[in-house]
Amino acid sequence: MKGFTALDYGLVVLYLVGIAAIGSSFYRRKSTAKDYFLGGRALSWIPVGISLVAADLSAITIMGVPAWSYKHNIELLVLAFGYPLMVPVVIKVFVPFYSRLNLYTAYEYLERRFSLAVRVVTSALFQILRGMHVAIVIYAPSLVISIVTGLPVWQCILFMGGFTTFYTTLGGMKAVIWTDVIQFVVVSAGVFLIFYNTLGRIQGGIPHAYQAAVAAGKLRLLNFSSDPSQLTSVWALLVGGFVLSMAPVTTDQAIIQRLFTTKSTKDCRQSIILQSLIIIPITTTLYLAGVALFVFYQSHPERVGGLANADAVMPFFAVHELPAGVSGLVIAAIFGASMAVMSAGINSLTTATSVDFYQRLCNPLASPHQVARIGRIGTAAWGLAMTGMALLAGRLGELAIAYNLVSSHLSGPLLGIFLLAVLTSRTTAMGALAGSAAGVVVVALASALTQWSFFYFAPIGVAVTVCGGYLASLFMSPPPPEKIHGLVLGQGQIEALSRD
Repeated sequence: MKGFTALDYGLVVLYLVGIAAIGSSFYRRKSTAKDYFLGGRALSWIPVGISLVAADLSAITIMGVPAWSYKHNIELLVLAFGYPLMVPVVIKVFVPFYSRLNLYTAYEYLERRFSLAVRVVTSALFQILRGMHVAIVIYAPSLVISIVTGLPVWQCILFMGGFTTFYTTLGGMKAVIWTDVIQFVVVSAGVFLIFYNTLGRIQGGIPHAYQAAVAAGKLRLLNFSSDPSQLTSVWALLVGGFVLSMAPVTTDQAIIQRLFTTKSTKDCRQSIILQSLIIIPITTTLYLAGVALFVFYQSHPERVGGLANADAVMPFFAVHELPAGVSGLVIAAIFGASMAVMSAGINSLTTATSVDFYQRLCNPLASPHQVARIGRIGTAAWGLAMTGMALLAGRLGELAIAYNLVSSHLSGPLLGIFLLAVLTSRTTAMGALAGSAAGVVVVALASALTQWSFFYFAPIGVAVTVCGGYLASLFMSPPPPEKIHGLVLGQGQIEALSRD
């Protein structure tokens, strides 16, 4: 088997240096908060839509999805169909507010609708959730660097975290969006090359690969089991996929901040539609690539002897089986995917910290330049913190489900609060907090006391938060009409602030 050649190393280094140079080129010493955090609100829907897709294509996906189908089957693919299902709801219910209120964070809206306490609690929950995600995102490509270089994983984690933090600190949100676009192109090329080359190396071609995959149960897609403990039942994946795909677009600052960069409401809507159109075909290709890898190594079991961790099967194949140069491109794609997600995650964490905590609680009179300066410091701090957390990320299990496992516990209550804010005029601030607390408790109990698929937990969290929050509010005085005017769907939305 071949290894990583000098040409491969050269391509990866050239790619990393190029991305750092492009990201750093957006550095402006006198940037305002609007420039640094939102790219001046001047971006069109195509780069933003691609950036939304890139947000889901970290090494967690690029490595974890093929590894899942390599080890199991393609049943998890049903999860991706939550994206087109959630689009009409997001466009109808949430976009009118997010595109018209000139927000920096989604949690500003919750303060206007409810109270400062709700804003602080939801922003803190987001930071916990996204912080865990970024840590896993740093960990995953570090496995690749370890395979390629032979260095310990912890050293690779320090390199990956430090490198991405550098250019994100300098460039801000514009660096995130435009490096996302570049990295999406490289990632797509890498995914296609893996799939194409794996099939090309299977004797008998596609017919044999199909027969072998069917015989091994690798192409099983629909699991109609009514047993709630079945992780990949259609019911768990469709309901859970709907909530887990809608929650980030409506509550996660890392995603919403991309939408805030668009120059109009129309661009905001088109970005979300573009994301849903791209995500299914590229996810499908990743699952099928894992199946092809299984068939290849089933035919050549002697060639998989050095694979210590099945989560790394795709880069292992790239390094040992693909021609020189192609290996480098695929490994660069894995790096690029994680760098895109990590940079956006750190930037959004910094935005939430700077705007929701520093500016709102510590220094309300801070100038836009001061907030941007604090943002740069915060970016470096968050990058270091997430790099430290990445050292523990390997304990969360298989990459394909590691983040969903974390997200399923907190996404439901977070989404429930936003739904209460947007859809109901009777819900109070304390009612929303009580409902979310009930949602977190019920999900924790369900996780501890049942063997249910964790994909049910996010929908349970939404249901308990919405019902509990609304019922609790009935025992309190309703919010004054003037406080919620223009902040609840159908109640005089603020057309004057539209960016159309």
